[in-house]
Amino acid sequence: DIFFDPPEINSSEGTRFHDRPSKMQPQLNYLRENSIPDTLGGIDIDKDLNLTQVALTLHSYLDNQDAICRRKIRMGHMDDGGWEICDDQGVRPEPPCIIYSFGIATDWTFDDDASRVYGCHVFAFDPSIGLAQHDRSQLVHFYPWGLAGLTGTGKNGWPMFTFGDIKRKLGHTDKVIDIVKMDIERSEWAALPEMLASKQLDMVRQLYAEYHVTSAINNRAALKTIQAIEKIGFKRFYVRKNFHCSRKERGFPVMRTSCYEVMYMRS
Repeated sequence: DIFFDPPEINSSEGTRFHDRPSKMQPQLNYLRENSIPDTLGGIDIDKDLNLTQVALTLHSYLDNQDAICRRKIRMGHMDDGGWEICDDQGVRPEPPCIIYSFGIATDWTFDDDASRVYGCHVFAFDPSIGLAQHDRSQLVHFYPWGLAGLTGTGKNGWPMFTFGDIKRKLGHTDKVIDIVKMDIERSEWAALPEMLASKQLDMVRQLYAEYHVTSAINNRAALKTIQAIEKIGFKRFYVRKNFHCSRKERGFPVMRTSCYEVMYMRS
């Protein structure tokens, strides 16, 4: 089977892999024994997981949810570019509300819908599309800035800022951000650790991220970032595999993706 070629590892030690073995379906059994789909809270990622288990857990965790949002309303395209807003009481955006949208390319549908439906001010950011700072509408404001782990000039000459510096530049330092959406092509793996370390995520109600799980990232570091997001109270209420990024992943019996769209709300 071209999808199932796992290395020989000892998957029986410890109790962290709690699915019982089955005599049938050895491919699924291998995945069940060597990945964690639900909570990472009590796991020591360095000590408890080998490299194969880290990779399988990363894909399994990002493909599963652990919270229920009773009313989800999709803003933007039904396909790539749209995101589900949780409209439940206590987490829904209500004016005066603020949304940060990182990564636009040519698709403004999420920004336009969210501003129109919820009456939020949407601050959209993308240094890669050649547009100057402008107001797209009375509620949608564009800045040619990128989100990064350090403030400075990026390798493409783009102005890059930490999340905290962006809030400071916009006069939002003490404000809660209702929704942060990011689709920034692997830069999330630099930006999110900085946001965690500086406690910027403590003032975010909903977080939407497209995680890019490719050979260019460090899977163990990525899993630690995702674990840290869980530990500060974010729950996955919706996940979507972007089929445009379909790929084969060793240890899985079916196709996976390298682009997981994960929508969190703070519990």
